[in-house]
Amino acid sequence: MSSTVRRFRNALLACAALLGLAACSSSHLLPPETQGPPAMVDEGGKGRLWVLSKQEEERQVAVGSRRNSGWREDTFFHFDVKAFDPATARPLWSKRLWTIGDPKAAGRGPSRVIGSAVDGRLLGQEGERVWLLLGGEPVAVRVSDGSVVANSETIQQRNPELQGLMPADASHYSFDQGLVFMSADARRFVVRGEDAAATPYVPTPVPVVAPRLKPNGMPVIEPMRPLMPAPLRLIELGGQRLGLYSEKEAADAADDRFGDNLEFPYSILDEGAKTRRTFWRVQLQETERFEEKFSHIGSLTPLPDTPVFLNGRFLKLDLRDEPLRLENPAGVAVWHLTRIDSAGRLALTRLDEQLKTLWRAELPLSESGIANPVRTWVLDGHLVAVGNLESESEHMTSREQHLVSVDLATGAVQAWNFEREAAVP
Repeated sequence: MSSTVRRFRNALLACAALLGLAACSSSHLLPPETQGPPAMVDEGGKGRLWVLSKQEEERQVAVGSRRNSGWREDTFFHFDVKAFDPATARPLWSKRLWTIGDPKAAGRGPSRVIGSAVDGRLLGQEGERVWLLLGGEPVAVRVSDGSVVANSETIQQRNPELQGLMPADASHYSFDQGLVFMSADARRFVVRGEDAAATPYVPTPVPVVAPRLKPNGMPVIEPMRPLMPAPLRLIELGGQRLGLYSEKEAADAADDRFGDNLEFPYSILDEGAKTRRTFWRVQLQETERFEEKFSHIGSLTPLPDTPVFLNGRFLKLDLRDEPLRLENPAGVAVWHLTRIDSAGRLALTRLDEQLKTLWRAELPLSESGIANPVRTWVLDGHLVAVGNLESESEHMTSREQHLVSVDLATGAVQAWNFEREAAVP
């Protein structure tokens, strides 16, 4: 046998051995789990939706020799930060921040499962960095690409008085224009700036609002707001006041002798998610009582030939009781449900000032609530929403979190499923 043929045969045997070992190696990734609420990050004036995720990997690792080979099952947990374009609901980049596994895994037995109870969350943006927590470890990453720029070791290096005093409990960290924490000796610090300098923390003062007074000098008593954001059902549109109510809600709104329903519309009866609502014209009246002049709701008249919405309420910005006013043409949008059972989905309908429907969009989201909050932003002519799509199978409820973008001009919808890491058709 020539030396050339011998070298070729040895190469084939080596390749076969490698392939044999590779055949015994495999990896299975479970769906990623979102850690804490997503956050909108400012990158050079452009909004980027950030998501921190944790993903479990089950890896079968080949062990032993070629003649006496076997495999071992190792478990890892990966923490990644991902940035999305909120207008297109598509990922821009992903950065792996941390992987937890068993450093002592060896032999044929399965590795220890280390890290299953570790979680994380985004804290907040400080300039060109975003602070987050991985377990009890604070980490600052660059806005542009997610690369790590600081952690607890960095803080201790640049602040020697904190050596060995960084807390290991995530509950001792918060955010206020920088990383806030309580050291192991019960002092409070804040880390701000590129140099990661720690200074004594002084909480940002909360503005003191003077109590409101009535014209007669008596204090205004405000009704308690509901725990969840109150649905917006009373607005001004096209020079008239409009209410979006059921018959019972409209009757309660009209009972407004002291003007509280007009001033605090969130106090009007809310019949809940199974309520069919339509439009009412609201007439105001001026009244004087106990030397106090005020406006109040005098009557409500149903508007014929207008849409009916299941759990309808006006789209609003943040927690303010003001609708998102749309232009070209002028109008508003209404949140509503498609149906009341588990197959129901959130929908958004845009109306002009004459309450004519311009478009209707059904979203891959379930109704918002305490167990399923839907967070929203308005950016560059798009409504951006993050929430869960719930489904039931064999008496079990599953939830998959989605990013949804709605073009407010056309009603076109784009969506991304975080768990499946795929666009929604």
